[in-house]
Amino acid sequence: MSDHDAQHYDNIGKAKVDAILQALIDHGSAITGTNPWDVDTRKHGVILKGEWNEAAQVLTITVTKADWYVPRKAVWENIDSLMQQVQNAG
Repeated sequence: MSDHDAQHYDNIGKAKVDAILQALIDHGSAITGTNPWDVDTRKHGVILKGEWNEAAQVLTITVTKADWYVPRKAVWENIDSLMQQVQNAG
């Protein structure tokens, strides 16, 4: 994967990381690892990697895989929309 497959999200503290991980689980994702996390969304072959820099409160999400028919732009639009909600929450 190239560098453009990663995005960085600021203002992500521990409570937000925990909420993100729980939401992924609640929506059927399988998560392995502990910072970094590998996330199999179990939807359209989308596999993500999340890495959190606690000191900087920055979460980096990388799209590591998706089925051939899934436009990468659509994956990022969904992630960006959800992360905007997380960043704006409490």
